[in-house]
This record gives sequence, C-alpha cells and structure tokens, in this order.
Amino acid sequence: FLTKHNISLKREEESYSYCDIKNAQILIVGQLNIKIKDINGICKNLGIEPDRLVYVSYDEATNYPYDNLRFSNRYSDVIFGATPHMGSGIDGSNSIISYLENNASEFPNVLRACDSNGLNLNKTSLKNALLNTKLYKELVEGVI
Repeated sequence: FLTKHNISLKREEESYSYCDIKNAQILIVGQLNIKIKDINGICKNLGIEPDRLVYVSYDEATNYPYDNLRFSNRYSDVIFGATPHMGSGIDGSNSIISYLENNASEFPNVLRACDSNGLNLNKTSLKNALLNTKLYKELVEGVI
C-alpha cells in the first residue's frame, strides 16, 4: 500500500518524510553560481525533471516563509547555497538552515550545497546535493 501510493514512513532521526514523490519538488535557496541551462543538463543527466526544481534567490531568501514548509508534502528536499543568515519565521534561530535542521522532524530534508569555500551553488555542489536528495533516491535509485 505505501509503495503503491508513494508514501514514505517517518524515521525519528530523519526529516519529515511524507511527500507525494510523483509530484514532489526540490526547493533550491540561495545565490546561483550556475546557469539555468547547466542546471537543466545536470537534472536530465540524473533523471530528474528540471521543472521539479523551485528557486528562491539570495535576495528573496530573507523574506521566504520557511515556516510554510513545516509538514508540507510539496517539497521532498531543500538545497541551500549561500543565503542570508536571518529569515522569516525562524523563531530566533541563528540561521535559516540551522532552524530547519534543528526541527528536522517537521521539515523536508535539508542539504547544503558546498565546495571548498563553503556554501556555494555551482555545478559540482548542486550535482552532489541532488544525488543526496530524497527525490533522487526514491525516483532514480528506488531507495528509501
């Protein structure tokens, strides 16, 4: 039943995991240091439909309503690049990322797109992050 309806069971140590994998999207937040055509190419190479990615720019990241992600089944994962530390609805946490990570049982899977300089959404870091998303693991690898 669960597999037929694309429902994953929540594990205590993991992020909130109920999402409709057939329709789930990946939220990408932060400064993009990569062209959209390159992102589309990476997605196609990984077997992920490019329209499953939703972008929140660096400038929009501060005012994005992160609390709306709580128990949301719209997103399987949130990938962060360079972002402002503060954001809307993060209840006094030190950063947007730490807020979501500290409340993982209530939010989609959080991934950091990093290179040797830290958070950075470039070709390599985005590809590595996408390979670790719940969406990729479920759709392409058939794992979870």
